[in-house]
Amino acid sequence: MKYYFVCGVLGVLVFGLGACKKDFVTKYPEGQVNEGNFFKSVGDFQEALAGAYGPLRDAANVAFYMEEMRSDNTHYDYNSKDRGGATSEQLSDFMDNSANPTILALWTADYMGIQRTDIVLNKLATPPSDMVDSVKNQIIGEAKALRAHYYFELVRCYGAVPLYLHEVTNAQNAFLGRSPVDSVYGQIISDLTDAVAKLAPPSGFPQSGRVTKGMASTELALVYMTLHQYDKAQPLLQSVTQMGYALLPSYAAVFDPANKNNQESVFEVQYKTGTDNQASQFIYYFIPVTPHTTNILGVDYNNTEGGWNTPTDDLVTTYEKGDKRLDASIGVVKGKLDDNADFQPDGVISILNPDTTAENGELYKKFVKKQFHLPLKTPLIYNTDDDWPVYRYADVLLLLAETLNEQGQSAAALPYLNQVRARAGLAPSTVTDQSALRDTIAHERRVELAFENKRWFDLVRTGQALTVMSAYGVKQRATLPYLLPQSYNVTQNKLIYAIPSREVQVNPGLGQNPGY
Repeated sequence: MKYYFVCGVLGVLVFGLGACKKDFVTKYPEGQVNEGNFFKSVGDFQEALAGAYGPLRDAANVAFYMEEMRSDNTHYDYNSKDRGGATSEQLSDFMDNSANPTILALWTADYMGIQRTDIVLNKLATPPSDMVDSVKNQIIGEAKALRAHYYFELVRCYGAVPLYLHEVTNAQNAFLGRSPVDSVYGQIISDLTDAVAKLAPPSGFPQSGRVTKGMASTELALVYMTLHQYDKAQPLLQSVTQMGYALLPSYAAVFDPANKNNQESVFEVQYKTGTDNQASQFIYYFIPVTPHTTNILGVDYNNTEGGWNTPTDDLVTTYEKGDKRLDASIGVVKGKLDDNADFQPDGVISILNPDTTAENGELYKKFVKKQFHLPLKTPLIYNTDDDWPVYRYADVLLLLAETLNEQGQSAAALPYLNQVRARAGLAPSTVTDQSALRDTIAHERRVELAFENKRWFDLVRTGQALTVMSAYGVKQRATLPYLLPQSYNVTQNKLIYAIPSREVQVNPGLGQNPGY
């Protein structure tokens, strides 16, 4: 899409112009998009705003390593013959350090998104003459919601981070120190509050994929819940229930690319197949490594990128009997090892298949099924059409149940919880004890939102991460012989990640998080 080119050029030009001496005449290249001839029309602003959505893809492409594999939901398929993925394994095993490339990739993506939103917001100080207030407010609302979203990911992953609120134009304002966590959350709340006021609910379904009042309200509520301010989260979540969203009858249908931006979707990262760098490829990461040519996805290829985000037995055993979400969420690849000890798949079977006991050398490897949709839309490999879910209406209902229960309103929480359970084919919960219902809701969030980058953050914000992950680590070390003795040393310091070492080298004032 064009906005990748536009915003990339602007970012370079703006940074370069800051170094020019003031007594030079500024000339802009003719026939090219640049700071001198851009931001002159409503269309220019819309195009730049579209560019601010782009880094959502860059972040989602790597976030599952840090936000799902860090939890007890998923692990990885250990590949003893190819150790090139060791740094990704470290994230799951709590063995990561500041040089980890994934930690840097997520940081870079989020700050790229922030810089692009800052440019749009700064340029709106002098809007074009044809921009009416309603359009201006829409652009401000979307840009602020996106900026808040990027910062919300950063503060939860890294703690105190630099708070850029203006376009970076020179070296003097490029290297900021870190702002306290409270200040970062204060800015997130301010941006999302303004976005909620300026944006409208979805006008219909399927949606456009852009930020709406529903997304901003949901994220602001989650921010308040992360800060344990449940009374502030409740009215926001209740307002979302009045915006036209609904659970789809079929859980599996929620993730079908044919149902993008559906009535259950509050916000999702947009992908599309093609050759313009906007395709997704999650399923290639999630199915097992197949070093030799296979047709398991309907195209001939050898997948050396797979084996990540593998569902754990710990998760599988938590599904209740008859839960429809199990088969929709987790698949099994059946196969054998060849003479070279390489896995050769025979096909995909249901996890509900009773015959999954290894016989005659057969192996059964689990994988995340939510992005498994055949036939693929294109014969191009590593090129799929699956969006990444960020917020779903089921998430809203469970957050609302949680916030009501935390305020002592367990009876009021049950209807929201039971809407989600009913769709899964489960009997309604009748638990009213606050502590027991808290555990019930946490379990429901775990299975309903499995593999959507919720579990790790849920454990951290509810204060359960150290207890749950330490106990899980004991089981992992007892089961997996390749784990080092120091793996799963889950401490308070490990609840956030290191500041990327490259960033500290460039900007020593950032310092480093304790324990790294």
